[in-house]
Amino acid sequence: MGVTDTGRTQEVKQFDESKLGVKGLVDSGLTSIPPLFIHPPETLSDLGPARPSSDSIPTIDLSGCDSGHRPSVVEEVGCAARGLGFFQVVNHGVPVEVLDRTITAVKALHEQPAEAKARIYRREMETGVAFFSNLNLFHSKAASWR
Repeated sequence: MGVTDTGRTQEVKQFDESKLGVKGLVDSGLTSIPPLFIHPPETLSDLGPARPSSDSIPTIDLSGCDSGHRPSVVEEVGCAARGLGFFQVVNHGVPVEVLDRTITAVKALHEQPAEAKARIYRREMETGVAFFSNLNLFHSKAASWR
């Protein structure tokens, strides 16, 4: 059963104004997926597979990026970005400690109380820190459950 355009507009606005994001919905005890996250049947045929198999995620090795292999590395990145939309990068030179601190900081942000995250929630893509959910929330047929 679908949601009317007016109903969807109100639901999307309410979700955005709550400044909770998907994690906030889950943390609130939600037990079913709200209709604004469910694609209408007519758009489902346009969607690709829900989840790629683990062996199909491209791995891009950047170790040859500073050599004559740069054009092939650039091509690999382009193909992976166009084909799947994401990829794993190895031999990028970023120390593991920096990656670990970054992951810890991102987790800490998302584990803050909703009130703390609401202070930095915004849709405008300005400089500084911003927290938001669903970049194209007001234009897509269904919100992204992320």
